[in-house]
Amino acid sequence: MNEDENWRQTIEILTGQVGELSENFLARILVDPAYSESGLTLEDLRGSSRKSFAAMLEALRTGGNDMTAVESIAAELGARRARQGIPLESLLRAVRMDFSVLWEALSSPSLGVNSALLVRRTELVWRTVDVFAARVQERYHAELEDIELVDADLQHQYLTQLLAPAEPSDSVLQRIAGALTVDTKADYLVAAFARDDSLLVKRRIAVKSRKNDRIFTYDQGHHTLVIKQRRRGALPGLEFDEISLFEGMAVAVAPLAGGFANVRTAVITAREIMSDLPMGCTGIFTLGDRWQSIARHRMAQFGCDPGQLVYPHLRRCTEAERERLLEMAAVYLRTGSLVNTAAELHCHRNTIVNRLETFQRYTGLDLRLPADASAGKRKSRPV
Repeated sequence: MNEDENWRQTIEILTGQVGELSENFLARILVDPAYSESGLTLEDLRGSSRKSFAAMLEALRTGGNDMTAVESIAAELGARRARQGIPLESLLRAVRMDFSVLWEALSSPSLGVNSALLVRRTELVWRTVDVFAARVQERYHAELEDIELVDADLQHQYLTQLLAPAEPSDSVLQRIAGALTVDTKADYLVAAFARDDSLLVKRRIAVKSRKNDRIFTYDQGHHTLVIKQRRRGALPGLEFDEISLFEGMAVAVAPLAGGFANVRTAVITAREIMSDLPMGCTGIFTLGDRWQSIARHRMAQFGCDPGQLVYPHLRRCTEAERERLLEMAAVYLRTGSLVNTAAELHCHRNTIVNRLETFQRYTGLDLRLPADASAGKRKSRPV
């Protein structure tokens, strides 16, 4: 009997022992919690193992000339384990274990294989297992991409329902939350940024987000939204890992939404803040930063200019005095400080106090009071 015939006879004997190979394999992989705690049934694991060994043995029998069965079984296994949520690292470790199981069987004294023959066929065994592992990994990644695309499409559909012009009913809201697997009573961070930055933010989310994070992106017009379920008890504002998502760009952050039902309102707020920002700016902007500008612009759209609370009254003073008062008001409202205003305008603190009192005498507004300041806060301009 020549060497090839001896090899084929050896592989045929092992083919009859596939059941034993499979049980040996199962005893080893079930030590890994990724398998033992995965919820996979023994029937599933045993069936896959038997098919895998049978395919690899057939490839070994032909001297590696026919890998069709190996690639087919490997592709099926990679896709199924991806859907079942088995980590790729654990899956590949299990596949590599096939070599150990096969080699131990081949080198068993009971099989009586010539040691020189085993040495010459070692590369063939390794190459067969490598082909199997490579195909498993390739199909695993492809299946994950398919799953992510489907999930992303479904998420977009549900978020579209959530943010539709017609407010969803409580039952629809519950269904959307269930489909997105979010907690309806949790707090939610909502942020908006330019759609041109969408791809960069999505890449950062993929790298930086934790496994159990519930974080969604949604392209809406010129802006992209990030909606993130917060941990219970988390403080308002962006956390450190969230800040890094928006580095180098402008982002509008709405007040924390208390409950899933309030995400719609937070989205409107974030978009309003974003629309109010000057072009080319960068940084994190909140409603506290922009509410006065937003209110002024919104009122102006309806012909309600807050400046009309001030300017008509200042017509009674001289042009030079009006310019001084408007300049003082603009600087004081920007700095909020008598000392800083005096320093910027190169005059004494008491001069600023006198001008504030003069401004109040003409307009009835005391800029040192927040309510009056919000009405008077306006960039200085000629009257």
